[in-house]
Amino acid sequence: MNGEAWQTLESELDAWQAAGRAATLWWRDDDARTPTPALDRLVALSGGTGVPLGLAVIPEGCSDSLSGALGVAPVTVLQHGYAHANHATPPAKKCELGGDRPLDSVRGELEAGRDRLARTFGQGFLPVLVPPWNRISESVRNLLGNLGYQGLSTFGPRPDARAAGVALVNTHVDLIEWRGSRGFVGTESALAALTGHLEARRRGEADPGEPTGVLSHHLDHDGGCWEFLESLFSSTASHPAVRWLEPAAAFGEGVRQDAAQ
Repeated sequence: MNGEAWQTLESELDAWQAAGRAATLWWRDDDARTPTPALDRLVALSGGTGVPLGLAVIPEGCSDSLSGALGVAPVTVLQHGYAHANHATPPAKKCELGGDRPLDSVRGELEAGRDRLARTFGQGFLPVLVPPWNRISESVRNLLGNLGYQGLSTFGPRPDARAAGVALVNTHVDLIEWRGSRGFVGTESALAALTGHLEARRRGEADPGEPTGVLSHHLDHDGGCWEFLESLFSSTASHPAVRWLEPAAAFGEGVRQDAAQ
């Protein structure tokens, strides 16, 4: 069955090629804070395959040594909230960037986190906000353009290409089964989500300009997650329709922050 799922993806990519279109994809990984063996493996995978990685880093407690751990792999740092702390009142779902606190408090944390990452990673930092748990209130989202952010990334097909003055580029394939085993969601499920979003884009049923995003969480990976990523990058490497985008390209030209500013 897994072979059939891979063949279905191949057929979808062939349909993009036949239409003379590029099947654009991008890769985001969440929850980095300090160097770990799992992060080393993630960075090695990016460097070894040449697939660009958008690494969502938690600013609070971010290790100064994290920059050196990224090596020369094609890794771009994004901002993963501030402390990845839940401020929602039960039974509401977990959320750091919700409406449960004064906006001034949230604004201050976001600014402090943005500045910390810009100092630590320089031009390797892209001013794109990745909300923890992929949740953000409208009131906080409306702050982003005035805070110097140029991008926002959550999960699911985007309703619009821009929101509150920033580019919106989401992810669509989550490798973790959070409500069950908290292990790999499975090859069939992951490929169904990937192929489904690509097909919806090609048919005009989803925004055709939004690259299809693969979401990983290196600290939570089991063997199945690592094997899937390796297989995905290998299987798409030679397909002429596939383009794995750097985050700066996914969010548009000129998004990369100038560290001198």
